[in-house]
Amino acid sequence: MSSLKKIGSVTTESIDNSQEYLKHSWEYYKLKLFMHTAELSIGTVKFVFFSILGMMAIGLFSIALAIYLGNLLENLALGYVLTGTLYIVVMFIVYAFFGKKIEKRIIKKLSKTILRDE
Repeated sequence: MSSLKKIGSVTTESIDNSQEYLKHSWEYYKLKLFMHTAELSIGTVKFVFFSILGMMAIGLFSIALAIYLGNLLENLALGYVLTGTLYIVVMFIVYAFFGKKIEKRIIKKLSKTILRDE
């Protein structure tokens, strides 16, 4: 009968240990999820903030360039058209030469943040 008691106590202890392990694992993964979510959120907020400031600066420089070109060519509308055309050409050049590199860099950065094991 003592063998059955030993088996019963070992089984009970094993179940208790398994439940404790699951509880701690759940807490660990919740903390890990929180950490990754916080890092991604902070990165996104910083990116949006600096993107807005950068876009405002580019917008003001674009207006200044368009006015300058318009005065130079004695046609303000032509200055705006040339400035817009310049940005379209720059956009195509950047996409053609750096599009894949930018995608790879973003994927690498996200994978480091999300899939990092600690």
